[in-house]
Amino acid sequence: MELEMNKHTENRRNEQRLHLSNLQIKVRKHGLNDHLEFIDCVPIDISFNGLAFSTSALQLALSQKLDIRISFGHKLLEGTAVICHIEQQQEAIQYGVLYIDINPTIEETFCLETLSSTLVKDLAINMADNAVLGSCRNEEEVLLRKAQVFLFDAIEAFKARLSELVDDKVDEHGKVYQLSDLFHFDPGALSVTLPIKCSNKKGLVRRTISPVLVKSKIVFVADDGSHYESIIEVLQELSDTMQWVLSDQS
Repeated sequence: MELEMNKHTENRRNEQRLHLSNLQIKVRKHGLNDHLEFIDCVPIDISFNGLAFSTSALQLALSQKLDIRISFGHKLLEGTAVICHIEQQQEAIQYGVLYIDINPTIEETFCLETLSSTLVKDLAINMADNAVLGSCRNEEEVLLRKAQVFLFDAIEAFKARLSELVDDKVDEHGKVYQLSDLFHFDPGALSVTLPIKCSNKKGLVRRTISPVLVKSKIVFVADDGSHYESIIEVLQELSDTMQWVLSDQS
């Protein structure tokens, strides 16, 4: 039985993986107690016939049945699956499973009758991100690319929301700026250029910010040497700047 299950596992892992945004996997042992809580697991991959996850909270055996819940976006899939692969990792155990009965199926979830524009857009964005990250040559490059993706998403969302709330032209104490001209995204350099108020509060400067790996940690560094420990700090600097710019227009 173990050889047969491993064969099925190899067949499943030759399938195309689906890159679903906000994928969550919860499992529990099958048939013990319907009131037993589901355990949150770390998703590894998912396909039309099965998936893989890791957990340190459960000890499972080959051919063991599971109750499983899969969610992504606003979709929820529930049913049963069977363990077909086990691999010990450093801090957790990785399990591969084949679906026995999942409702709705992955295929049904992506049929035209049940698709939504939001789900399709999220799926497309996630696949584009995966294409970029999958092209990276090493783990350091993956970290830098991930940081770039998040930085671009954050600044683009800030810019888009600002454009919805205020005129495209902003007056910084007597000097008119075009919002669209204040931001620039450079994928090749992994950088974004954005407006920052001068330290003397007498004008704006455009700073180019890039993710940099320092001692295995990502920080965000501006072209003037300023350091930001997280994207939140970059956004806060940008928010403070735009609040100052807009303050005399209200």
